[in-house]
Amino acid sequence: MRLLAARPRGEREIEKGLAHRGFSSAAIGAALERMSAAGLVDDLAAARSAVRMRGARYGRARVERELKARGFSRDTIAAAFEGEGAPEREDEALRRAFERLWKARAHLAPPLRRRRVFDALTRRGFPPDRISEIIRSWYEVDRS
Repeated sequence: MRLLAARPRGEREIEKGLAHRGFSSAAIGAALERMSAAGLVDDLAAARSAVRMRGARYGRARVERELKARGFSRDTIAAAFEGEGAPEREDEALRRAFERLWKARAHLAPPLRRRRVFDALTRRGFPPDRISEIIRSWYEVDRS
C-alpha cells in the first residue's frame, strides 16, 4: 500500500516494487488481485496522472519513454495522451521551457545559444521541428 501513497502506479510497476522488496510471486499475485478488486490499481489512471504531471515540463517523447520504462502498454500510453489534451499541453510546456532557457543563455554567442537551447529541449523530449520553429521566431525577434 505504501507504493500507492506517493503517486498512482500501474500494475507492472507495483509488481516490480513488491518483487524488489522480496515478496514471492504468489504473494505479489494475491496482492495485485486484492488491489484490483478494491479499485486501487488502474493503469490508465496512473498513466494519465503521469502525463499530466510530467507533461507540464517535458515533451511527449520523454514522457512516453518514462511510461514504457514503468511498464505501461503502448495502448495505455496512447489512451493517456489522448485523454489529456497532450498537444496543447506540450506546446505550452515547450514555450515555457524555451523562454526560460533562451533568457538564461542570453550571454552566449547566437549560434552557441541556439544549439544549447535546442539540445536542452531535445533532451526534454520536445519535437525537433517545433523547437526549430520557435527558435527561428524568437531569434528574429531578438535580432530586431
